[in-house]
Amino acid sequence: MPPPQQQSAPHQSSPHQSATDISRRVLCGGLAGLLAKTATAPLERLKMLSQTGEGASSLPGIVRQVLGREGVGGLWAGNGANLLRVFPAKGVVFASNDSYRQLLTSLLCEEGTAKPPPAVSFLAGGLSGMTASALTYPLDLARGRISGKAALADGSKK
Repeated sequence: MPPPQQQSAPHQSSPHQSATDISRRVLCGGLAGLLAKTATAPLERLKMLSQTGEGASSLPGIVRQVLGREGVGGLWAGNGANLLRVFPAKGVVFASNDSYRQLLTSLLCEEGTAKPPPAVSFLAGGLSGMTASALTYPLDLARGRISGKAALADGSKK
């Protein structure tokens, strides 16, 4: 009979291991964000065209208009700038969420608690989102300024 499995207690790690783990989490979170944003970019583009009134009045009309003018790649227009913002934001959220959860669990829960209450996960998620927003605010600001400059018919900027 195999020995009973024990709960893995948090172990002390060297600064190098910790930095490697955080780097890995940022990379994984960033890549997951890139994949998700790229997969949903056509929907985002159609939504923006619909909201700004720059396209036809119906969704099928907007799709035909984009495909006719720009081809299939037009559905992903502007995705590159969005990805520059998404990668660090999602990476920070993914990397900091576990750190906040561990910190809040140690502060708010009794020692030996197997699973923290949902409120701890909720607070950890909120704090990691605020951290990501604070760290990526300059990227959001630049993206807003770039996307606010619509191209005129002759290709020049307003």
